[in-house]
Amino acid sequence: MDAQHFNDNTIKALVEKVLAQMAKPTLLVLTAANGYRQEIASQLDTWQGIHWHILTLPHTQNEFAEVQHLGTQVQWDASQPVTWLNQYQQVLFPFLDIATLAEVSSGLHLTLAGQVFQYALMKGLPTYALNYQCDLTSELNQLLGLANNPAMCQRATSQLATLAQLGAITGSCAEIQAAMTGPDRSDIRTTRSAGSVSAATQKSSAYITLNEVMSKGVDAFSLQDNLTDLAAEYLKQQQT
Repeated sequence: MDAQHFNDNTIKALVEKVLAQMAKPTLLVLTAANGYRQEIASQLDTWQGIHWHILTLPHTQNEFAEVQHLGTQVQWDASQPVTWLNQYQQVLFPFLDIATLAEVSSGLHLTLAGQVFQYALMKGLPTYALNYQCDLTSELNQLLGLANNPAMCQRATSQLATLAQLGAITGSCAEIQAAMTGPDRSDIRTTRSAGSVSAATQKSSAYITLNEVMSKGVDAFSLQDNLTDLAAEYLKQQQT
């Protein structure tokens, strides 16, 4: 029994080691958030096939507290930014803020966040960002009272379009999860070059998102459809 128990534990450890080696090394870059910290961290915890490395920036203590269990904290090497980024296959900004959006879309290198974002794009790394903080028309910013000026909303929309033209992919949590963990991201890279703003537009032909299932109703879909992980899980829960 002891030998069998040892073998089982050994096999389990080997499987976990192999899975960890297969996971995509991904840089998680933290900027300050106005909300949705816990909700986004909970969703990131469910993403499969990713090995998170967490880069904290100034004034992101609250954000780091929510995600620190996901992976290892790392330090940015400003002296060798290009070679430092070589260790990663993709980059995610889960709390992309309005200031960083404006900086990157304007081609400025004023902050560490803006520098990391643009170096990643220059290297051609798949670079993703959740848009809850920086899209003034998002539900979060509407609740915060930041969506009351149509001209400002349009400017943020235009800046997001500029990010898409530069090669970044922005969207909701479900959309970015599908883009980062889906089986084939070649369609995304092809579509983003056309300058679409969000991953919803880029992936609509390939994946059915949670938002689509919730808006159209579970009866309109089946588990055989090309659902994102969140959409499939939601459908299973509703059908049981």
